[in-house]
Amino acid sequence: MLAGATWVAHRPADLPKVAATNPAKVDDLTDNLRQTTIKRAAVMEISEADINRHLAATLAGKIPGMLDGWVAFDGARLDLEPNSARLILIWNIKGYTQTASIDLAISRDDKDFRVEVLRGAYGHLHMPRGMMRPLYPSLKALAEALDPEIRALFLMNQITIARDKLVLDPRFPSA
Repeated sequence: MLAGATWVAHRPADLPKVAATNPAKVDDLTDNLRQTTIKRAAVMEISEADINRHLAATLAGKIPGMLDGWVAFDGARLDLEPNSARLILIWNIKGYTQTASIDLAISRDDKDFRVEVLRGAYGHLHMPRGMMRPLYPSLKALAEALDPEIRALFLMNQITIARDKLVLDPRFPSA
């Protein structure tokens, strides 16, 4: 059973496709978030492909120390489903692709958004959320790298995760 679990964990997850990167489109995503927040006029939809294109163009990583020549961070992808988002982290380990994914949900308390880890997987091996704790340093580094985008996103009044898109409503709630 241990050999089977190891085999399942080392099979990389199926990755959402990323279209060719258009640098102008990538720069527009962060700016569009900020402009939508300022204007507060209309609902904004961001496609999964646009988010993944932005992640591919924005994120670059290096593993410091002894693992530097063996392990390389290959990026992150987002797979959006109704009410949850699957964040897939990708590493290249000596020529082999390895993945870890985390299912996230966003909810809003009075003023603050909460991002909750629902569950995760190492490759194809699904795990409860407590077993995803070893990914915390990677998630923290990812959040620091995407800090401007996250801050602009959480200025919205409502965030809805739909199939293959993120629906953002910056408008003030009606009284």
